[in-house]
Amino acid sequence: MRRLIPLSPTLLLPPQDRLLLGKPLATTVDTADPEAWAELDRCTGSATARRSGIRPFEDLREARRDGGGSADWAAAPRWDEDARDVTWSRFPPTEPETALVLCHHRWQAREAALAFTPGRTALLPLVVVRCADSRLEVRERARHVLTAALEGDAALAPELVPVALRMTLRPHGAWAPQRLLAAAGPLPAAVVARVGASPFPAVRLLGLRLSLERGLLTPGALTELALTARDRAVRRLCTDTLLTRVSAGDPERLLDPLLGASSAVTRSSAVTALHRAGRGREAGAHLADPSAVVRSAARLVLRLEGEEPGAHYRELCADAAAPGLPPGALFGLAESGVPDAPALLRPLAAHPEGRVRAAALASLRMLDAVSPDELMSAMEDPHPPVVRTSRKALVPYVLLVPEEWLASLVAPGRPRHVRRSGLRLLCAHSLALRKRVLAALEDDEDPEVAHEAQRARYEPLPPTGSTS
Repeated sequence: MRRLIPLSPTLLLPPQDRLLLGKPLATTVDTADPEAWAELDRCTGSATARRSGIRPFEDLREARRDGGGSADWAAAPRWDEDARDVTWSRFPPTEPETALVLCHHRWQAREAALAFTPGRTALLPLVVVRCADSRLEVRERARHVLTAALEGDAALAPELVPVALRMTLRPHGAWAPQRLLAAAGPLPAAVVARVGASPFPAVRLLGLRLSLERGLLTPGALTELALTARDRAVRRLCTDTLLTRVSAGDPERLLDPLLGASSAVTRSSAVTALHRAGRGREAGAHLADPSAVVRSAARLVLRLEGEEPGAHYRELCADAAAPGLPPGALFGLAESGVPDAPALLRPLAAHPEGRVRAAALASLRMLDAVSPDELMSAMEDPHPPVVRTSRKALVPYVLLVPEEWLASLVAPGRPRHVRRSGLRLLCAHSLALRKRVLAALEDDEDPEVAHEAQRARYEPLPPTGSTS
């Protein structure tokens, strides 16, 4: 059998390997990163369970030359069943060795290592990790150690809060945050920032709630989070908190940034708050918002102010050729229940701007006020959204339109967007018509048309007399 080539000394060893080589925690783990402690716990537990002197391939790929030797987990501390103790390399154990055993896969070893943590501040983050241990015996002893450490020096608590909040993702992780927050007092801004940078949404939300409870966020900071936070729950909580601070007249103008937010939920909440702030008449500026939720909130606020939204919509849609008409105004007109809405919307179907024509057609469809003939005429429109809107509205009538007209939509020479929409209408029709129309288009220059033609060719017709 061939002998294995010894591993070269390495520099970029993982933290657990460097601890095994006796490196101190301060130079091994990013002590300011809560995730680094959780990762150390996971990786060390896996390594001590493996106990092989040969490192796995994924570790070898990151090996680099150092002069520090290679980690051999066969020599790592282990739990001796006969002695009922850990096989320490020396006594009392060093800080790196104690840190390793605190993350050992055997719960007896983890419990035994806790006896050597008092007085060692660097090990307290791992004690917090053990407070969420899966074994009751380890949890109780770790909590006793942490309580004693905080009674001796409560100033240690703030730096441990990020690790404790990270441990709330584990089943037994709720105890440590409560105990640490009770002892921590005001948290430094740097600690709050570390929690907010967590890769886990649940931890970021917990950090925000903590900051709100302690009044650590100014209105400006809340506004920034409400507008830019990556988590929907964080944005929602910041928005709700800001809205509770809005007073009559809104002297701080807290609503202004929220009214222009990219989130429709945030905008609608801010529009609704206009009435409570005494700025309800400003809701008229949001009647044509792109979002139906915001338009609905604006109509509600105007009605609370004693105004009828329909009058605003009539004024907006009165000129059938008005430049820059927002499509939301047309949708709002249809949503508001104005009796003469179809009469106002129909001229807008010929508006110079394609987006307005598409909105007019979709609004007429909402009111069930558009005929198949009008929809067929709109299929010739040069603006793709108009054709897509018309095609969706034509699907229920596809068996009633002339087959020759339907076939003409996919004829070569037609604009691509017309052919694609015609193809979808054909797919809603019978397979027999699809086979006849697409038979000559198997080599079409449009790959989607060619693909559908080839598929239709090989798709079998249903048996004669079939009801499908």
